Amino acid sequence: MRGWMLDFAEYVRELLPEELAEPFIALARPAIRLSIAEDRETVVGRLGGLPRLPEGMPWPRAGGGGSAMQFLAELDCAALAAYESDIGLPAEGALLFFATWDGAAAHVILLPPGAVRVPEREVPVSGEARVFSEVPLAAETVCTWPTRGHDDLVKLGDELWDRVVGEEPWEVFADQLAEFAEAEGGRAHQVGGYSDALHWPIEAKAAYAAGLNLRDPGFAAEASQWVNLLQLDEDNGMIFGDGGILIFGIRRDRLAACDFTKIFPYVQGH
Repeated sequence: MRGWMLDFAEYVRELLPEELAEPFIALARPAIRLSIAEDRETVVGRLGGLPRLPEGMPWPRAGGGGSAMQFLAELDCAALAAYESDIGLPAEGALLFFATWDGAAAHVILLPPGAVRVPEREVPVSGEARVFSEVPLAAETVCTWPTRGHDDLVKLGDELWDRVVGEEPWEVFADQLAEFAEAEGGRAHQVGGYSDALHWPIEAKAAYAAGLNLRDPGFAAEASQWVNLLQLDEDNGMIFGDGGILIFGIRRDRLAACDFTKIFPYVQGH
């Protein structure tokens, strides 16, 4: 068993009988957790600052010519290759992430390695857009698992979450697993894996946005094609609603082709 899932598997086996524990453990996926880099940690990207675009490349705007999007993050693909996740990022280059202040529109740019970039340029900030402080990011591989309502859990049944696993009737599996997640660091910036689902999982929301509903035969197939390219938690002055998160969703085929022209942004908040 891989190191990133050892603690998770041990914990689940303590709570559930084998016939439920093993299928649930099998659903675990690795993700790359991003956090503010401490001294001597390997830097794999950054939050905020200026995007440092190549000469002549326009700053992304909503609708092509609307308000300037906010620059949120940059990831070094070659540096991230040292960490395991369940999605295949480009082997090299840099990914730059932009979104409107409300997360209604997003844009991702893949810059090839060695691209000549302009370190300083006029910032076309308008409307609600902001420029955030620049902070470096470090990475680690972590274990993620599906949340309530995810299609991967259909065969296990909804009663799994409300199963009593402690000495008291209120000590149910969902709450115990939430405590484990909090002890492991809680919600975070993340590449790949199961994104946090305060409402719908990103996969289901993207399929619904494509014009399908839960009763359509092709809904599950479409949902399975979507992955979490990047999840950003509220940090470094970034606000995504009331305690929200912003998820950059992308189809697997477009990611495999390094085609970042069609990103599905999804804001989840209270």
